[in-house]
Amino acid sequence: MTVPSLPREWIATPFLCLLFQNLIVEERADIRVVTLTAWRTALEIAAAVPGWMKKLVKQQTVLDWYSTMMTPLGAPIDCSTFYYPAFSEDDSITMPLERHNVDKNMLAQDLSLVSAEVIMQARIAAATSMAYLMICWPPKVLHSFMRIDSSLTCSLQSIDELFQPILVHYLQSTSMLQKFLTALVSEEWARTYDTTSPSTPIIEAFPLAAELSTMCLTWLQGPPPIAYHEMAFTLHRIHSECAALLRCFATDCKIPISLIPHLGDEIDITGTRQNSFTIETAEQAVGPMYTKLKDSLGRTKKRELGVISEKRQKVLNSIEQYADVKAQHDTRVSAAFAAAFVAFRSTPDKVSPVVKGIMNGIKVC
Repeated sequence: MTVPSLPREWIATPFLCLLFQNLIVEERADIRVVTLTAWRTALEIAAAVPGWMKKLVKQQTVLDWYSTMMTPLGAPIDCSTFYYPAFSEDDSITMPLERHNVDKNMLAQDLSLVSAEVIMQARIAAATSMAYLMICWPPKVLHSFMRIDSSLTCSLQSIDELFQPILVHYLQSTSMLQKFLTALVSEEWARTYDTTSPSTPIIEAFPLAAELSTMCLTWLQGPPPIAYHEMAFTLHRIHSECAALLRCFATDCKIPISLIPHLGDEIDITGTRQNSFTIETAEQAVGPMYTKLKDSLGRTKKRELGVISEKRQKVLNSIEQYADVKAQHDTRVSAAFAAAFVAFRSTPDKVSPVVKGIMNGIKVC
């Protein structure tokens, strides 16, 4: 692609889609690096020709790419928006074509077959590619209009118009992964911008940059969320363990079922819904609720209480692991937000939240 005499017509939307898909599903780091280099080169070539980038990358294409990149860890990737080259058999060939999906494990996101670390590295490569897209996107172009069903529809043209709804949406997400990747996109955009346009600060050139910088700082200055979307499955399991633990007092110790506390039918990772199970409810179940039921037995049922005590310890371990995962998520998000804020080169009123986010990330690494 870097040879001037070669044709460039084959740099088209399907080619970019294949490159992005390869970043998502490739397990080998060296191939991802080469793919990312090809992606950036193709975008730079397209950006050098006025109007070409707009023809290559439509708004829906960008939305599909972000939707794929933000797929939760462990959830199968939706391939309905993927581009698949058409294969046709030559009339002279009688044998059918055989196709084997070498990316099956990555597409399934089966953590028993592919490590979470490999998947995260692929997502980080994809986030870097989205930052390059912003760098190569024409910053200021006159709006064009398309006639659809006898009405004029304005096409999205500027960086702020196209990327603001997407990045703000994912930065406000309850998902650790989506927050983390959005911060990476923001940081890489800001850092690459500084190397290409050092004269004008990015937060002055783009309202979106100033908005993202403010959002990152606000998050860093406030308390971390009670939990993240990724923790819902674990809380479901803890709910089942706590309910089973308390029911043992009815099944094994013959305490009336009416005296067994109800822990709620639904979980709530945010802790905002009434009569729902939260991590605080779990702590109550293995604490005061457990102690009250145990004390009601007096000195009887010692053998049964020994078995129940072992089950309680397993629940305590689950709650402790839940807290450890929460701390890891907090550290990852705060480090990413702090790095993005620093990359935007804005000045906070208090630097301590930013420094804390960066230092916590360094300690964990």
